[in-house]
Amino acid sequence: MGLSQLTAQARANVLRRALGALWLADAAVKILIPFGDRASDQWYEQVMTSETGPPGVRYFLAWETNLFASHPFLWWVPAGIELGIGAWLVSRPASRRALAVSAAWALVVWVAGEGMGGLFGGVSSVLTDYPGAALLYAVAAAVLFPPRRPRDGGISAAEAGALGMYWSRVTWLVLWMGAALFTALPQIGEGGLDFMLSTADAEAPGPLRALDSSELRWLTVGHSDILGIALAGACLVVGFAVFLGTLPRLFLSVSMLIAVAGWVAVANLGGILTGSTSDVGTGPVLILLALAFRPAGGRISSWLGRHQPATDTAGGREPRREAQPAAGP
Repeated sequence: MGLSQLTAQARANVLRRALGALWLADAAVKILIPFGDRASDQWYEQVMTSETGPPGVRYFLAWETNLFASHPFLWWVPAGIELGIGAWLVSRPASRRALAVSAAWALVVWVAGEGMGGLFGGVSSVLTDYPGAALLYAVAAAVLFPPRRPRDGGISAAEAGALGMYWSRVTWLVLWMGAALFTALPQIGEGGLDFMLSTADAEAPGPLRALDSSELRWLTVGHSDILGIALAGACLVVGFAVFLGTLPRLFLSVSMLIAVAGWVAVANLGGILTGSTSDVGTGPVLILLALAFRPAGGRISSWLGRHQPATDTAGGREPRREAQPAAGP
């Protein structure tokens, strides 16, 4: 049975387990690639985070990087926490506490480990880990958070969650409007598209290195701004189309293609093969979010049209129309 054939609640449980699996994968990256065993030139992610973080947090991030470099055993602390969260979600996907802890820890990692995704440094893109993998984990936990009273009326896993149809779609819209804004900005300096590709090109294995080199040659002839504007337009369309319920399956597929393109062609599978990352990147969790909003089947109504049948039924208009002919004789 495919994911689309399950009920909304069952699909939500599958996706919560997938979120738990991502936490386990992040923990595995930390365990298999210990911070202390990394070459000094592979600390660039942590160093870049401290340099592109908010001014008030920058010194803390630099101190934190030096602390982990001096005491590598501390690397087991976040790894152990993420192992626990992942196992909790996989074994009890409907646990509200598990998802609350997942969201809380994700926000801690986003601030203390990712420097708020580089957003306040002014350089970010949907192709370069916007808005930070940890923040996306928190968004996924919020979208998939189970309501106190289960409701299967939602056509997607996100609509069946505690946020409901409206707030879940607003969350999606804000996420992709932000992606459009940051992607349209000039990708100059540390954390920008050119910088990320240059770093990846120096460390990636053979096939990915060739891909990075081709991309760099294309971008250095003035195509960086064109790519940013085109991607920004695509992000806006993806955000508003899903928000309004217009061809959601098509544009959710587009969002997954953007996620895969950034994860493979720019981030080199999240940097896993280069040994210079601490998580699996934003690509997998962006795909998970798209699946959470993907309708299971049936006719997809527009944003305003979806609310009208519920209003008529609550008012009792249809039952009275059917009862009048029967009461006449």
